[in-house]
Amino acid sequence: MPFKAMVLCSTAALTMFAQDAMAQTTSAPAAPTPATTGATPAAGATPGDSATMPGDSTVRPGTVAAAAAEDGDTIVVTGLRRSLQSAQTIKRNSDIIVDSVVAEDIGKLPDRTVSDTAARIVGVQVERGGGEASRVLVRGLPDFTTTYNGREIFTAEARSVALQDFPAGAIAALEVFKTTTANLVEGGLAGEVNVRSRKPFDFNGFEIGGSAWAQYSKRADRVTPNGNLLVTDRWETGIGEVGALLNVSYQQLRYLDSTRSNTDFVANPGIGPNNSQVLFPDIQRLTYGEGNRRRPSINGALQWRPADGLELYAEGLWQGFRNQVQDHELSVPLYDAASYQNIVLQPGTNTLQSLTAVNPRRPEGFQGATSQKTDTFQYAVGGSYDAGPLKITADVARTRSKFTNSIYSFDTAFAAPVTVNVNTNVGGSPGGPNFTFVNGPDVFDPATYIFRGFFDRRQIAKGDDWQARLDLSYETGLDWLPKLEVGGRYVDRNSAFIEGSRYADLQNNRTPLGAVPVDLHAGSSGFPGSDPTTIESFLTPTYGSLRSNVEQLRALSGFTPGDPAADPSISFSGNERSYAGYGQLRYAFGSEDGLRLDGVIGVRVVQTKLGINGTLRLRQPDPDGAGPLPVPADVFQPISVDKKYTDWLPNISARLRFTDQLQLRLSGTETRTRPSFGQYNPGLAIDPPGVGVRNANGGNPDLNPLKSRNYDVSLEYYFSRAGSVSVAAFRRDLKGFIQNYTVAVNDPDFGPLNVNRPYNSGKGRIDGVEAQVTSFFDFAGLPTWLNSFGTSANITYLKAKTGSPDVFGGTAVAQQPLLGVSKWTYNLNGFYEKDGASIRLSYNLRGKYPSIRRQDDGRLYTESVLPISRLDLSMSYDLFKNVTLTADITNILAKPLRIREQAVFATGETPSFTRLVRYEESIYSAGVRFRF
Repeated sequence: MPFKAMVLCSTAALTMFAQDAMAQTTSAPAAPTPATTGATPAAGATPGDSATMPGDSTVRPGTVAAAAAEDGDTIVVTGLRRSLQSAQTIKRNSDIIVDSVVAEDIGKLPDRTVSDTAARIVGVQVERGGGEASRVLVRGLPDFTTTYNGREIFTAEARSVALQDFPAGAIAALEVFKTTTANLVEGGLAGEVNVRSRKPFDFNGFEIGGSAWAQYSKRADRVTPNGNLLVTDRWETGIGEVGALLNVSYQQLRYLDSTRSNTDFVANPGIGPNNSQVLFPDIQRLTYGEGNRRRPSINGALQWRPADGLELYAEGLWQGFRNQVQDHELSVPLYDAASYQNIVLQPGTNTLQSLTAVNPRRPEGFQGATSQKTDTFQYAVGGSYDAGPLKITADVARTRSKFTNSIYSFDTAFAAPVTVNVNTNVGGSPGGPNFTFVNGPDVFDPATYIFRGFFDRRQIAKGDDWQARLDLSYETGLDWLPKLEVGGRYVDRNSAFIEGSRYADLQNNRTPLGAVPVDLHAGSSGFPGSDPTTIESFLTPTYGSLRSNVEQLRALSGFTPGDPAADPSISFSGNERSYAGYGQLRYAFGSEDGLRLDGVIGVRVVQTKLGINGTLRLRQPDPDGAGPLPVPADVFQPISVDKKYTDWLPNISARLRFTDQLQLRLSGTETRTRPSFGQYNPGLAIDPPGVGVRNANGGNPDLNPLKSRNYDVSLEYYFSRAGSVSVAAFRRDLKGFIQNYTVAVNDPDFGPLNVNRPYNSGKGRIDGVEAQVTSFFDFAGLPTWLNSFGTSANITYLKAKTGSPDVFGGTAVAQQPLLGVSKWTYNLNGFYEKDGASIRLSYNLRGKYPSIRRQDDGRLYTESVLPISRLDLSMSYDLFKNVTLTADITNILAKPLRIREQAVFATGETPSFTRLVRYEESIYSAGVRFRF
């Protein structure tokens, strides 16, 4: 496959060592050398198909072991300074660009999950909610492969694992490869994220360590326990050296996000003077995202070194996710009012500022009771054999994951309309909507409400795979061609998903809320005291009573007992087999003491065979042959789709070292991401008949993988042992980015439909620049007291655009900004470390980004998330040699997330208003770390 000249690769493998529960701030030992411990290089070592196997004693350039060897034994550096120094050595010596945060460093961050830590890394952006970072973007893209010790890992039918599912205290390293080499598992457009666990040969002998802490969630007003414990040992036996490790982690968080919002639809009724049109969002809401999230996990490893050069291992992982979601909402419609009074417009516009709606449609609400559960297991065996110039590594793994989700929604409504005072955007910061009821009613009186309806849904997703790899590397002995590498990989993956749901509309029964078998309480609010909203809580059923009385609610709704039946048009199953082979060479020219050029050239070939099984919903014909039945009666027809394609993924990189302090990196790669199994689903879920055109949702079996050509350049200058500055620029030429679009079709069975499904978009492009600097203030000439202070700062600029597919009869939309991507992201960290005390203050600012772009009733709606900043504090103190006290505060500023919406009417009017204001969790924690 032709591959154009490639410029650069800054693409970094950013290596983040997870919170080291066993690390000491002032007494941390120097990294053990492989000669005495055989420790696996914990960072900078390449994962994927040729990953360094557990216990591999090779000291590779760019690893922690190499960093320790380079630092030598003459200078003893501990704590945060040591971690910065090691991270710098890793980046400077790596074959590819690596930004790393080593164990001691990450232990100082006020983070509970690796997704929170990722937000502080240059080139990474996150979205937050529920007390943690969730959606992670690497250089503007969410499409990366996740691996665990170099093996693919996923949850259920998904392609990856959410990074927040990995607690920071339970892993040894997180490695983010912004570009790839041929020996890595073929990643997504954004590269690969590898989670590295701890191994027994990483330690000198018996050790037990861990941490325990309590977390207080300010808005939820709850305290939860958290902790992790690691036990490991290694022994010399008659059959060689043996090591064993067990690591247990438990994290829990009660969270509450509180939101005031206008609806995303703009009405334009003639309610103004002389029946003039007034533009305003016609519904206002109070929404509370509340839940109790738990993440238990266990991982273990056995290592056996029966002879020099030979090592075998077995590993196991169980990762759990439990989430009890009890969202609740009060929605206040403004339409269908008897009259509108006290109308105030925004200056110079016909967009509403405030009004009084006299008896509009009655308010309504809901209480959710969702239970989510995921169990993911991975088992692996493998080993390595080093026979002089030839090294062989192999790995076989089995992964199984299951996700279950049950959702109950208890819907209520006011028994009668009420008059409402409305302000679409109150004065002052942060703005947003506000409403109050005129002359009552009592929102805590059951007589105010009726039982409006009940929603019942279940989902089950499963995934499993077998994967195997074999890798060979050969050291040639040639100065200009030091190493050749080849390997192969096989994966057999299965996926399945079923869903069933039903809804009972019971509002015409007008059942009083007090007559329904549920317990009632005043729901949580969580707004700050200065918030202008008058109504902050209201009567709603409890989560526990909904879950425990579900069969009574089903009977009251007219449902059959038990879970709803699966909907064949949504459910699917699939099998995917991939066969990969690669070859690459490492080259080097010049002298070790002068100008030197080295790098990697390789190619990876991957063949994918995919089979997806779904169901088509068809209209059943009249038995007499006279045409369709007058009442729709559907039949379901199984459908299978097979796909086969081959990808060629080349890579080339170069490092030009001008001096020992200054070097330039260049690289070019091709990457691709496969669509998810659900996006391939050939079935189509069609809404029941009603007024107007019916809506339908489904997958698209004609989707192609997303592809990208990547060009990167990075200039790095290392001015001290723990001080560096670097600048990187990159470009991503995208093809086939997947986005959902709604297309009007005339179905032969169902007639006109609005079908929403995913399509490959047109060409897109991401350009970006990253810059970062890190150092302690220990320069000559500065006062001695400044030596204990340091800083790190980074900035990312992204310009991302993509087009739409030509699915609208030749009217493809021109390129638009890529949703969810900020142009600017900033991180600034200040730290202090002396005499066992460590303090770190971390500031993050993410710039404005577009979140939604949609067409509705001939209008174009765009929503943008406004800039938001965050400040976190982490502190620790060594109480004793092996005991450290810790305290953290996250989201100190507690600034709300704000979304701004603009609508463009065909008449040229452009109403704009604050769509949403959401207050997110602030979390306080205190605990202890220990190591013996």
